[in-house]
Amino acid sequence: MSSGLKLDRADTAFAEKAHELSLKNRNWLRHGSKTSAGKMDEMLFDGATVEQMAKGAKTTKASVYVHLNHLRKVHKLAVVKKDGVFRYDMERMNGKKKTVGTKKGK
Repeated sequence: MSSGLKLDRADTAFAEKAHELSLKNRNWLRHGSKTSAGKMDEMLFDGATVEQMAKGAKTTKASVYVHLNHLRKVHKLAVVKKDGVFRYDMERMNGKKKTVGTKKGK
């Protein structure tokens, strides 16, 4: 249990906004919570293949790719694919950049 942590206020403000959106059947991205988009948004937290998202959201693979592009371009979210599984890149979105490699000789 916390004792008045600064994060408590920020988390409560976030929860209030999430609650307001849920009353309107919207998720944090303002997508309908029961729509294909809303279902795919949720699946990306745990990671899912295109096939899993298409099946879980009851849509086509083409629609999954369109939605992934929408998340990247419109919402500016980092979505990565590793071993065929797509997920949000929370570290990158929290400001931690991945180091691809180091330059030798400099």
